[in-house]
Amino acid sequence: MARLDSLVIFTTVVKANNFTNAAHSLGLTPSAVSKQISLLEDRLGVRLLNRTTRSVSPTEAGQLFFNRCNRIMEDLEEAEHMVRDLETSPRGTLKITATPTFGRSLLMKIFSAFLKQYPEVNFELILADKNLDLVREGIDLAIHLGSLQDSRLVARPVAKQKVILCATQEYLSEHGHPKDLNDLNNFHVLMVSGIDYAEPRWIKRFIKEAGLQNKERRFTVNDLDTMCEAMLNDMGIAALPLYLLKPHLENGKVAHVLPEVVFPTRTIHVVYPENRYLSAKSRAFVDFMADYFESHQLN
Repeated sequence: MARLDSLVIFTTVVKANNFTNAAHSLGLTPSAVSKQISLLEDRLGVRLLNRTTRSVSPTEAGQLFFNRCNRIMEDLEEAEHMVRDLETSPRGTLKITATPTFGRSLLMKIFSAFLKQYPEVNFELILADKNLDLVREGIDLAIHLGSLQDSRLVARPVAKQKVILCATQEYLSEHGHPKDLNDLNNFHVLMVSGIDYAEPRWIKRFIKEAGLQNKERRFTVNDLDTMCEAMLNDMGIAALPLYLLKPHLENGKVAHVLPEVVFPTRTIHVVYPENRYLSAKSRAFVDFMADYFESHQLN
């Protein structure tokens, strides 16, 4: 049996934790699998597996060997995908994770537009307020706002998160327009709090520069979607991402308050593991998302 075949058998046994399950997935008999592992150990001169009647587990040497072998298997699989993608258009399921607000408010529009161009792609979306383990969860891409902490991930910037002050025309007709940031103390201010991805430095800077530290706020909530709904129901002035407000600005329901006030922007990244080949469907989506933000003037 070829040396590569023995590596495939070894990695399969470690993942399956026993010879029987590994043999079933490989289409071999348990005795044949056990024999190949023994031959591999003889060739290397080291014991790779601890064996019991029901399960196996890697020794210290076996774990080191498995880590490298598994990487080789992943590289081979990615090489096959890369070659196949040269002759194929984007197709298959694209598994993506994003924050709930970004997913609900914008991704559906991007997905819909993308599918018109690439109808053979399917989407599986996981909405989560926390960062997920992309490799463990089998996730192709993550939409990430702000700086990236995990060095094992590749982050491609695709857009900026632009934040503006806003209020409904009805609210402003009743209460008037603020003259400057300090004048906001004379208006109802709505604030988002309690979630890291929605309360970056621009919120803290906004509070400080507007002198709002001690102002009693009409409404505070830990969800951007709910904050936007509060603003749309004429409850006050809020600082919100442009992608949430775009349709309401265009139909005239919402006005940009104090447009001279510029909030710091955060970069929106598409993130994927550094050792994972970016498939045709993933590459197409990343490019499409960057173009979408540019063409719809959301940056």
